Amino acid sequence: LGMDPPEHDNLRALVSRAFTPRRVSELEPHVRSLARHYLDALGEGRECDFIGGFAGRLPMDVISELLGIPEDDREMLRTWADTVVHREDGQSGVPAEGIQAAVDILGYFRDHVAGRRSRAGSDDLTDALLAAEVEGKRLADFDVIAFLFLMIIAGNETTTKLLGNALYWAWRHPEQRRTLQADPSRIAGWVEETLRFDPSSQLIARTTTTDLEIHGRQIPKNAKVALLIGSANRDERYWNEPDRYDVGRNTTGSLAFGQGTHFCLGASLARLEARVALEEVLQRAPEYEIVEAGATRIHSANVRGFAALPVRLDP
Repeated sequence: LGMDPPEHDNLRALVSRAFTPRRVSELEPHVRSLARHYLDALGEGRECDFIGGFAGRLPMDVISELLGIPEDDREMLRTWADTVVHREDGQSGVPAEGIQAAVDILGYFRDHVAGRRSRAGSDDLTDALLAAEVEGKRLADFDVIAFLFLMIIAGNETTTKLLGNALYWAWRHPEQRRTLQADPSRIAGWVEETLRFDPSSQLIARTTTTDLEIHGRQIPKNAKVALLIGSANRDERYWNEPDRYDVGRNTTGSLAFGQGTHFCLGASLARLEARVALEEVLQRAPEYEIVEAGATRIHSANVRGFAALPVRLDP
């Protein structure tokens, strides 16, 4: 995330092999099976936490299987990942708990990589990274561990929040939910409009490489800039009625996954997971109800969504 070409391009090319359209599309039956499994566990007609029981589990299972993480370790990693991004209200900097959680994740992947060095042979991303070469050189353990750390955070937290946000905003806009119930083919549009209207990742930081002017403001070279994705996706200079939630909207131009060199590596996987998960939820419980009084939001510097979202999955 903090690299420029050409080093960035070489390393990204290695990891992108796990996210080709073919490999991602092949995951759909398994993602659907996982979604049905977790919905079965939630049951019908009773109040349950959509985040803890479904949205937080599905993405972690998918990314963990891509990385070769044992099932028994996934809940522990999810708890650490949540702690890494959590901030209390008004808190600046990374809290001690977040630092410790990051250390725990790095330590876990250090042991994971060391074990794989001694007994490679799995068809997953960890072994692919260990076997890969960049300009004739194998990746150092540090590089592999850094990749795995990024994947377990980025491949889990943002998709979890996307699922919760989509469920919430469709519930808040009953006419949009009726549209989805009448025509499930619009569910992909539901995902895209949620990404535009209320993206999981609200901002990213960049450093300018040249002097530039944006909307009449001068920004000098080497300036640190906070790019507010959530604001750009509601920019009235680009979007018609930007504050209206519309699952039928043409969302071309949305910056939810970034743009250019650092466009989200796992965008196709996130879209697949969200579409399949929401198809299963809407088919199983088209009249679901959110218990808004019990909903709590995550506290984070740049991730927006729910830490808990109580729902009743009525058929």
